[in-house]
Amino acid sequence: MKLTTKNWTAAVAVLAAGIANSAQAVSMDWTDTVDFIPDRLVTFLEPVVYTHTLEGFTPGVDTVDSYSLTFSLYDDRDDAFFEPEIALFSQPGNLIDTLWFNLSGNESGGWSLAGRWQLETSGSLTVAITSLLGDFYLGGSTLTVHGDRNPVPEPGTLALFGAALIGFGLMRRRRATV
Repeated sequence: MKLTTKNWTAAVAVLAAGIANSAQAVSMDWTDTVDFIPDRLVTFLEPVVYTHTLEGFTPGVDTVDSYSLTFSLYDDRDDAFFEPEIALFSQPGNLIDTLWFNLSGNESGGWSLAGRWQLETSGSLTVAITSLLGDFYLGGSTLTVHGDRNPVPEPGTLALFGAALIGFGLMRRRRATV
């Protein structure tokens, strides 16, 4: 069989499709928990700032579909009268999430596009909790991220692909000289 430009292009396309098909995304969930020991006292307009870092997440390769935050908040019980608690939760791109909480222990926060971008580019998310009314303790925080792990082709696969391209090039050059 004579290797024409048309056949050569088709062979390269089939080879590239085979390699691309071998590296498919896998659905993943990553979780990071920050446990404050001792618990952090959150007072009026004095934020507690911390960062969640995802273990096993590869920034720039893996992708984030969605994420959620759960906070463990509870009253410091220093006032004999009922004092409502209002917490301001902030993250990149979202500075106005207010949590009215009932001291049940766990509260949830929303997400933002800028937070998703920070997770995808760095594998971490910076969070701040501030009291707008009352004072309370922050016991911990859990970040749950749902996304896709995109495997990077192995060096052996890339070497095989490179060898095939060199072989095709040499065959074409040989045919051109004949």
